[in-house]
Amino acid sequence: MLLDNVVHSIRRFKTDCQALCLQHYPAVHNGGLTSHHLSLAFARRIKSDFEQQSLSAEIVPLDCSEPPKLSSTYRVTTSYGTVWVLAYHFVNGNQNSRDHIYSLINEWLAEYQFAVQQRDLLVIIADHWLSRCHQSRSLISWWSNDTQLDEAAYIKQGVRLLPSETSMSSTLSERFGVVPNYVTHIHPLTKPGSGETVLKYVQLYAVTTM
Repeated sequence: MLLDNVVHSIRRFKTDCQALCLQHYPAVHNGGLTSHHLSLAFARRIKSDFEQQSLSAEIVPLDCSEPPKLSSTYRVTTSYGTVWVLAYHFVNGNQNSRDHIYSLINEWLAEYQFAVQQRDLLVIIADHWLSRCHQSRSLISWWSNDTQLDEAAYIKQGVRLLPSETSMSSTLSERFGVVPNYVTHIHPLTKPGSGETVLKYVQLYAVTTM
């Protein structure tokens, strides 16, 4: 039930992102959404979807430092379990940036593993503006291992995607003993007027049962 709801929220989140990107234009088009905006907006989407089913949900930021900072990690507590949301903005797709995903998980586990229940879900969200560098062009493959992409559509918009020799899922399995239940990517932005999808901006999602 919890996984189904989260996957449903991911599919609906595209509309939220379009509205959020319009509010923060041109900042989004210069670099992408901040981790704070991305994680909080998705946590609110989960909460809204639960409340539409007359189910309760509560959002709690995990960063409670003083003075308060803009958190990029949230806990959404529901009657079906807790959804832990971690977000990251890829400035580039190099190995250091990819390793930062695992560092985020390590930090989260070190702080909150005692509170994680078996039915809880960890949702990792990231975004990136694709560039011409090798690491950027192989990021989607590394994240989702998707071989069914419309390469011609990407090339038309100036991006020639590359395969990745490694995968995020394999590393998650090796380091943490978990395999994502659901991995996907979306392109939420559209060009004004034509409505054509902007393929250079990608959002990446991975959902794992703990």
